[in-house]
Amino acid sequence: MNIFYRLHIKVEEFFGGLFERHGRFVARHPWAVIIGVAIIDIGLGLGLLKIQTDNSIEQYAPKDSTASKHREEVYSMFPNVDTANNFYQHSLISYSQYAIVIAQRKDGGNIVDSSSLSDVEALYNYTVSISINSSGSTYKYNDVCARRFSSCVIDGNYIFSNDFKDDLSTGNISYPSYTTSGQTFNIKDTFGKSEASGGFLESAVAIRLTFSVAGNSVSDDWQDAFIKKMKSYSSNTLNIDFAHGSSLDEELNANISGDITLFIVTFSLMITFSGLVLFGGNSVSNRWFLGTAGVVSTALAIVAALGFVCLCGVLFASIVGTMPFLVIGIGVDDMFILLSGLAQTSHIDDIETRIGKTMRTSGIAVTITSLTDVIAFCAGASSLFPAVKHFSLYTGTAILFCYLNYMTFFVSCMTLNERRVSQNRHFFTCRRVKTKDKMIKDGKSKALILCCSGSPSKHRDEVEGPLEKYPKKLLKKILRFTPAKIIILLLFAGFVGVSIYGAYHFKEGLDLKDLVSSDSYFYSFQESLTAFYDQGITIGLYVKSDVDYRSSDTLDAINSLRDNLQKDPDISDTFFLSWLHAYINSTFFDNSSNSNFVAGLQAFSATIEGNMYLNDVTFDNGNISASRFHILTESIASSGGQGDMMLRVRDIASNSPLPVFPYAGTFIYMEGFVAIYSQTLQTIGICVAAVFVVTSVFLPLPVMILFITITVILIMVSILGFMHFWGLTLSSVTMIHIIMCIGFCVDFATHICHAFAQAESTNRDDRVGMALDTAGGPILNGALSTIIGVIMLAPSKSFIFFSFFKVMFMVMLFGLIYSIFLLPVLLSFFGPKYVSKHSDKKDERSVDTENGMIRNSKCSNGTEHSTDTFITKKESTTSQGGNTEKDSRNKKKKKKKRKKKRKHHEEDQAEEEERINERSRRTPKDLPPLKFYSKNEVSHSNRSFTNDEPVI
Repeated sequence: MNIFYRLHIKVEEFFGGLFERHGRFVARHPWAVIIGVAIIDIGLGLGLLKIQTDNSIEQYAPKDSTASKHREEVYSMFPNVDTANNFYQHSLISYSQYAIVIAQRKDGGNIVDSSSLSDVEALYNYTVSISINSSGSTYKYNDVCARRFSSCVIDGNYIFSNDFKDDLSTGNISYPSYTTSGQTFNIKDTFGKSEASGGFLESAVAIRLTFSVAGNSVSDDWQDAFIKKMKSYSSNTLNIDFAHGSSLDEELNANISGDITLFIVTFSLMITFSGLVLFGGNSVSNRWFLGTAGVVSTALAIVAALGFVCLCGVLFASIVGTMPFLVIGIGVDDMFILLSGLAQTSHIDDIETRIGKTMRTSGIAVTITSLTDVIAFCAGASSLFPAVKHFSLYTGTAILFCYLNYMTFFVSCMTLNERRVSQNRHFFTCRRVKTKDKMIKDGKSKALILCCSGSPSKHRDEVEGPLEKYPKKLLKKILRFTPAKIIILLLFAGFVGVSIYGAYHFKEGLDLKDLVSSDSYFYSFQESLTAFYDQGITIGLYVKSDVDYRSSDTLDAINSLRDNLQKDPDISDTFFLSWLHAYINSTFFDNSSNSNFVAGLQAFSATIEGNMYLNDVTFDNGNISASRFHILTESIASSGGQGDMMLRVRDIASNSPLPVFPYAGTFIYMEGFVAIYSQTLQTIGICVAAVFVVTSVFLPLPVMILFITITVILIMVSILGFMHFWGLTLSSVTMIHIIMCIGFCVDFATHICHAFAQAESTNRDDRVGMALDTAGGPILNGALSTIIGVIMLAPSKSFIFFSFFKVMFMVMLFGLIYSIFLLPVLLSFFGPKYVSKHSDKKDERSVDTENGMIRNSKCSNGTEHSTDTFITKKESTTSQGGNTEKDSRNKKKKKKKRKKKRKHHEEDQAEEEERINERSRRTPKDLPPLKFYSKNEVSHSNRSFTNDEPVI
C-alpha cells in the first residue's frame, strides 16, 4: 500500500506547491485581489437585468418526452380546431381554458336542497357579472366565454333550469344521468360525493360549476379578475373553492417570490453564527470579522453566478430560489476549513509563509470538495427535467464562483487580518493595544484589560473559539474509549437497518397541490376537487393519414383497439367516443364513394347530434387527413399508477395495425412519473463516477476512497429512508435535493479522510485525533451553520422550500454524525498505517535527554540554530523513538531530578517566550530560534517532529 501513499505524497507536493505559490501571491497583493474580485462579481451580477423566468408547471416534466413530441404532432394534425366557438372539453389539447368554482355547505351537510341551490345560483350570477376593462372596452364573462351553438359553455348550469328546480322539489332528479332541454348530463360531474336511492339523486356534498373561456388575451385578463373577485366573495352558508387554468403556475411563482424574503434573515443569521464560532482568543487574535468576510464572499459569488448564467440565456426556474441557502452552507464550510489550516501554521513564520502553508494543505481539501460539488451539479444539468437542469446550472456555477472567491477574496481577507494581528491591533477598532501583562503592570481595570488588551496567539488552542475547541476535544476523548466505539458501531448498525427499510419503501409521486403553499386558494381547491370528484382522464386516440375509413378492416381494427383498451382495469368499459360509429349509425352515412363518404360526414357534423365530433376530424383536399377517438380512464389515485396506465395504453396502441397513438394533456406530467426513477439513478451514477475520479486524482489512496464510498452510500441510504418517514416522495423536486446530497456527503467524508492521510503518526487513534483537530471542528461548525441557515425555511408554506429544508437538515445531520462518529471509528480500527512522509529526512541536532535540551542544531533545511531549547522528558523520549525499553526505564528514575532542574529554567523560559513574541512582530523572514511547544510535539519553523519521526 505504500506505493499509493508515495503517489499521494507526490500529488500533494505537486498540487500543494501550486496552491502555496498561489497563496503567497495573494498574500503579497491582498487589496488588489479584493478590489478586482469585487468588481468582477458585481459586474457579472448586472446580468440579472437580463433574467428570464420560467414559472410554468411543465418545468417539472421531462423535456423532449414522448408526450411532448405527441403534443406537437397533435397540433400539426389539428391546426384549426376552434374551441372558442365550438367548445367541447374532450377536444382540448391542453387544459387551460376554464374557471371553476366548487361550493359546499359550511356545515358540511347535504347541498341538494332548494335553499342551497339558491345560494349557489347567487354565486353563479356573481361570477358571470365579473367584468374587466381592456383597451377602453368593458368585458363580462359573456364576452370572453367559449361557446357552443352561440351559447356560453358552463358545465353545471343546467341545475338552474326550471325543469331541474321542479324535479328537485319533488325529489325526481334521475341518477346518474339527467336530461333536460334535449341534453343529457352526468350528475357525478356536477355533484360531488353524490348518493342516490331508487335511481334518483338523494344527497351530495358539493356542486361544481365550470366556466369555459375562449383562450385569448382578453379571457386571460378576465380569469385574473375572476380570482380577485372570488377572493372577496363571502357567503353565510357556503364555502367556496376556485381556480382557473393558470392558477398553479401563478401560485407557484408567487409562493417562491414570497419566501425569497427569507434570504436577508438567513444571511444575517449566518454572519452572526460564524462570528460567534470565531469569537475566540483575545481582542487582537479574535477572528469575528473573518466570519463576516466569508459570508460576504459567498454572497458576491451568488450574485455573480446568477448574473453570469442569466447572461448565458438560461431560464430562472422557481426552484432556483433555494440555491442561495445551499451555497451559503458550502461557502461557510470552506471558510472553516481554511481557517483551521491557518490555525495549524506556526506563529513565528511570516504572514506570506503562513498563508502559503494554509493553501498547501487546506486549499487542496477545499478544491476536492468544491470540484466534486460542481461535477455533481454538472451531471444534474444533463437531466431531462428543465427544473433540475436549470437548478443544476445555476447552483454548479454558484459553487464554482464561491470556490474562486474563497481562494482569492477570502484568502486576501485572511492576509489583512493576519497583518492586523501582527501589528497588535484591536479586532474591532484596529487601534494598537497593549498586551495583557503590560496593562496589568499599568494598573488598568479588569474590564479594560478584558476588552482592550491582547497579543497574537501562539498555539491553535489560543486562537480557536469555544465552539471550535471544546466539541472536538470531547469527541476525541470518546473515540479513544474502545467500549464507546463498540456502542457507536451497534447504534449505527440499527440506524442503517431502519434507513434501509425506509429506502425500500420510498415511492415516487408529486401531488400538484404540494407545489404551492398550504394557505393558497389553489391548495384548498385541489383538495376539494380530488376529494369530491372522480379524476378520470379523457385520452385521445389519434389516427394519422392514409387510412381508408370506408373499409371494414379499418372498422374492425378500431373496434379491436377499443376492446383491448377497455380490458385494461384502469380504462372505463362504458365510454368510447367515436365519430365513425356515430356517423355510421346516422342517416347521413354514405359509403358508395370516398367523396360521398366525406360529404356525408361533413353534413352529419353540421347537425346538433354530430356537432360534438366536428373537432375530431381534419379534412385536406376532400380527404380525411387525421381523426381521433376518445376513451376515459377510471379515477387513478397514485401518480405511479397513472404513469403505468399511460405506458400500457401506448403499448396496446402500438400493437394496432392502425397508425395511431394515444395522447392526453396530463401525459406531459405522467412522463415525469415514469422517467423519474431512471433519471435519478442515471444522475446519481454519473455523480458518483465523477466524484470517484476527482477523489482518486487528489487522494489516490484506495483504502481512503473505499471509506469515502462506504460513508457516502450509507449517508444516501439514510437520507432516502428518512425522506420516506418524513412524508417525501421521489419527484423532479426531490430529485434536485438528492443530487445536492451527493456533494455534501462527499464533502464531509473527504475532509476527514484527507486529514487522516495527512496526519503523521503510526498510531491510528493518534491519526484520528489529528484528523478531528484539522477537519472535525470545521465540519461540525459548517454543518451547524448550514442547519441554522435552512432552519428559516422550516415555517415556509412552500413545498419546494419546506422539502428543501427537510432534505438539507437530514443531509447536515446524517453527514455530520457519519463523518465525525462512524468514519473515525472505522479509521481507528481499519485505517491504513502509512509510513510518515518525513520519516526519511534527518534532523542534524542533538538532544540532551538528561537536561531536556535541544542543543545546537542544523535542520534538514540547512538552517543552523545556536539557541538551546528546553524540552520535556516526554518529548525527548518520543523524539528518540529508537531508544530501548531499558533506556526508558532508566530515564524514568531521574524524574524527580528533571523536575528540580526544570524549575531553574522557568524564569529563563518566560523571558525567552517574551523575546520570541517580540521578534514575531518585527523580525525579517529569516527563521528565528526554536520556540517552546507542547509535550506532544517538538516543532521548529517549517519542520514538525511527531511520534513517528525520530530526532537525532
